[in-house]
Amino acid sequence: MNVSSLALPDSISPSILASADLLVTKTAYLAGMIAPETAACVSKLLMDSDAHYSRIIDGHLTEPEVLKNAQNSANQQSTLQKIPELRRRIVAALVHHFHLLQTQASPEANGAVARVVIHQHLAHLGLHPHLWSLARGLALRHEEYYAFAPIDRTQVSEPTGGVQPSGKSTLSFIEFMLEVCLGEVDYVTTALNRHGLREAVMHGFRTDSQLIEAGISSQTGPAILALLIQGALPRTEFETFTGLQPSEACDQLSKLVNVGLVVSSTPNSHTLRVRLPTWFAQNIFPDFSLAESEIKPG
Repeated sequence: MNVSSLALPDSISPSILASADLLVTKTAYLAGMIAPETAACVSKLLMDSDAHYSRIIDGHLTEPEVLKNAQNSANQQSTLQKIPELRRRIVAALVHHFHLLQTQASPEANGAVARVVIHQHLAHLGLHPHLWSLARGLALRHEEYYAFAPIDRTQVSEPTGGVQPSGKSTLSFIEFMLEVCLGEVDYVTTALNRHGLREAVMHGFRTDSQLIEAGISSQTGPAILALLIQGALPRTEFETFTGLQPSEACDQLSKLVNVGLVVSSTPNSHTLRVRLPTWFAQNIFPDFSLAESEIKPG
């Protein structure tokens, strides 16, 4: 069903609209505080985690072809712009998500398909969903999430008709989803603010076994912190941030490249870029979970 053909609830409470407005403000702030190169690293980390969190939510993996078809469908259904206010477009996207949970013809893929579609809608609305993980938030509250779906999801209405959810249950679902979204945006924002990031990076450089085994000095921590904040730095500036003598700074940089924390296109590249491998990212996002095989550096 096209999102524009789903009627908005008759009465949307001021608190729901305020939460939708807050989501716009908070996602814009998050996007503005992260350098593009660092944002790309965070986005990849979150993308790699989706399968793990989806498995927690659904209890199984969904076939990639099903998700691909859902993404194509979402791209074709981007008609939210017809709704006059951004906050009401957000509400409409969540109503569409609820409808998909209730009516998808393939019950075993309901949640995964609906989440692909809502991710696309949130992206079209400029809410930067690649920088925060809706899947993580729903995995932490998956029992509440599926309490909104039919108890027997093999008995669903057709996408083009049938019984629609009550206005009360729809509003409750919207409130729940906005709460989850805001919580996940706050989680990433808190982890990446300057104070939190500094504490996490320096703690990691003092305690991370892989860094210690590689012979990487904790004195290089400030340089990695600067690289995470800036996304990219001239090689000379990076080495200056270490506070080490040139030869030692060069040696430490080589080790950082080898463990995958820094990207240098060539040995003598003048510009360095940040990387955020999962094993180190867990210092910054301590409550972030991946399957064990995805955590081990390869």
